[in-house]
Amino acid sequence: MKKTATHWRFKYAALALAASLAACGGGGSGGFVGTGAGAGEGTSTGTGTGTGTGTGSTDGAAGGVAVYGAQISGVAAVGAPLVGSVTVKDALGATRTSPIGTNGAYKVDVSGMTAPFVFRAQGVVNGMTVTVHSLATQADIDGTINITQLTNLIVSNIAGQIAANYFDKFDQGSNASLASKALVDAEVSKLKEKLLPVLTALGVDAAIDLLHGTFTPLADPIDKALDVIRVQYDTAANTATISNILNTVTVVDDLAKPAAAEPSPAALSGDNVASGVSDQALVKKVLTDFAGKFADGLPASGDLTPLMTSGFMWNDKNRATWIAELTQASDFIGVSFADVEINQINYNNVNGVTARVSFTPKTPQGIELGRVEDWLIRKSLTDGIWRLHGDQRSLDLDWFATTSIHHGMPGSGTCVKTGIEFNIEDHNSGNNGGVIKYILVTGPGLPAGGLRYEAPALGGRWMIVGAGQETYVMASNCTGDAPSALSDAAIAAIPDDAVYALAAYDNAGTKLVSPSSNADGVFRMKIQRRPLTMAEAAGNGVFPVIAPATVAAFNSFASGRLPFSASNIYPLSQAYVQMRRQDAAFAPVDAVELSVLPTAAGTVGAELSFADAPFASSIMWVESPDRYRRNIQTYYAR
Repeated sequence: MKKTATHWRFKYAALALAASLAACGGGGSGGFVGTGAGAGEGTSTGTGTGTGTGTGSTDGAAGGVAVYGAQISGVAAVGAPLVGSVTVKDALGATRTSPIGTNGAYKVDVSGMTAPFVFRAQGVVNGMTVTVHSLATQADIDGTINITQLTNLIVSNIAGQIAANYFDKFDQGSNASLASKALVDAEVSKLKEKLLPVLTALGVDAAIDLLHGTFTPLADPIDKALDVIRVQYDTAANTATISNILNTVTVVDDLAKPAAAEPSPAALSGDNVASGVSDQALVKKVLTDFAGKFADGLPASGDLTPLMTSGFMWNDKNRATWIAELTQASDFIGVSFADVEINQINYNNVNGVTARVSFTPKTPQGIELGRVEDWLIRKSLTDGIWRLHGDQRSLDLDWFATTSIHHGMPGSGTCVKTGIEFNIEDHNSGNNGGVIKYILVTGPGLPAGGLRYEAPALGGRWMIVGAGQETYVMASNCTGDAPSALSDAAIAAIPDDAVYALAAYDNAGTKLVSPSSNADGVFRMKIQRRPLTMAEAAGNGVFPVIAPATVAAFNSFASGRLPFSASNIYPLSQAYVQMRRQDAAFAPVDAVELSVLPTAAGTVGAELSFADAPFASSIMWVESPDRYRRNIQTYYAR
């Protein structure tokens, strides 16, 4: 079954807004530290492989150091404090998890565990779910270990691979042996060399220890550095790109190359860093001012125009079109733009300094209306005022991970599909840089040659050639679907924030470069989290649940009103309720699509209304995001 709507953007009536972030030593605080190649016994007073002394008994652990009465604490932050939990894994694979407290502070008990340790902090920062890692050696017990995007890079450099994979296999083979104090200290020092110009410009103490130094999120200079330094990983190339959002200088870090092999590493630039702090505040103010126009009612067009550039474009629609829609969007009243993230400020743009931002629109009740990614805000060359510039895309693009359960499928009964959906529409063909024949989408988990999309004869969303749908199904157990393209292991290997590229081509196979595309003629967007695996989809409580009464009414529905109710909806984001009727050739007869706000309990209610019309089949569904903004759907067909 094809579906007609995807929504990882927010909608209000006609409104549609389409949206990295181990050696033995001292530090004992009275706890007994014992060593041994196997099980051992210790009594009375003992001295371990450091300065810690105490009384107790010990069981020496093979290949490591058994520790008692010990803890490690620090801060988990990625620009802003992380809200979530910290899991520590020791050299033998034992784990413990502790919540992250106020202002990113955490403390984890490692007594009885075997050093060295690797940490994983998971949670939410600026509305985005993030995962970062860190390391601790025996010398760090009862000390400070921070967990940030910078410590994540330190772990990756020590491991010679992305930190997440190292954490997962830390207790296997020689992985833990890599976490020696000498190696850790070397990588911490080398990373600081690469960041030093930015740190200096922000007034960070030159003696700062990025791993062990204490700091207060939202207050200390080092926190400002976390705000402007980004790290992106290329798993295929096994590299990390370090950037400063306030200039275009980047450093490519070969994860396979240890610190000792980098005698004079390239460093970031401190250009614009000092002045950029005030510009960041002004960029955020534009969004606050724009949302403020809807605080108590609908604004007039004259209220919005001064806040938008004349060349504003969003989803292939210009300023006038959007203002006409925005001033009629009554459900938009009271909206706020939260979790604002400045991805870059380009001071070299000849048309004016331009900021690239992401943000989360929310209702007055705090319900998320999607994540808007890569919007532009531009500072005028004439009056120096910052204004909204839109996404500047000459195509309407939207993509996200999706997993669906289907009931009533012919020959299948109940079955599941999982994959990635790419929505492409072209509202204005005159700004494409030529006539588009097809669009090629490439990225992690997709076929080596990419996905080829072409426009349907009757217009609307573009379809995958040979598939007749927008969704690339990576795995399915539905009858009639092609064999699964990817195994669960392959799906699970798709990285977080995976970047997908879209390029348009003409009849001759020449790439078109539209005025709004990147210099290489490519549009790029990221997907926050890969699709669910089939095993994950088989777990309990994954999908929305449409009420039995609604299902019964749907199975006998001909026309009129159909009350709709569903539960197990993610309560912090809007959901969508839809129904479509088709003729014998599966051509659409009519359809109803509603955006609905869930209750705090995660339920939604709506009413679907249809006129009397002949149809041969129908399909009803509800879709809701999960906390990673994956689209989770439940379908019924008859």
